[in-house]
Amino acid sequence: MASSPFTHRPATPDPETWTPEGTIVVQRYRALEGATVLVYTASGERGTSFYAAACLGCTFRAAKTTAHNPMSEQDAAAAANAHAAGCRAMPRGVPAAPDGDQAATIVRSRLWSKRTYSDQPHIVNLSDFHQDRVDLRRPADFIKRTMLQLVDDEPDFLTTEPCSSGTGTRFLVQPHPSRS
Repeated sequence: MASSPFTHRPATPDPETWTPEGTIVVQRYRALEGATVLVYTASGERGTSFYAAACLGCTFRAAKTTAHNPMSEQDAAAAANAHAAGCRAMPRGVPAAPDGDQAATIVRSRLWSKRTYSDQPHIVNLSDFHQDRVDLRRPADFIKRTMLQLVDDEPDFLTTEPCSSGTGTRFLVQPHPSRS
């Protein structure tokens, strides 16, 4: 059978209805030139009320308030609405999904941003990755597996300890080595 010159291309997701893997989109805004701005939370998180906002037309990502606190749905909606009111980005469609190595690099970069020169480790929460969820496009299990691999590969950077509740494990980004 001859191939048709009118072959169908695979359907591309519509930014106006697309939901990144690992998220629940609760609101959408349209920027001035048509780009979509999402308000979302991570799927499957136990009772968390942390949200983030991301523009699919530009690099805008927000997961913290100006006071550096996690965003509520109202905070994320206000940030998304304010961004949409001034953003002149054209619709670019849905961002390409990173391959496994690129996604692991996103996780490592977020963890690296939590490393300090204090003497206390930073306790890692899955909400630390909210800002990255649109670009990461992976569920929480991927983030956890990546962190477990980092614990094995770089124990001076990331460690684990049992949760104080007695169930589960928590991750800790270790401080930078002291400069003695």
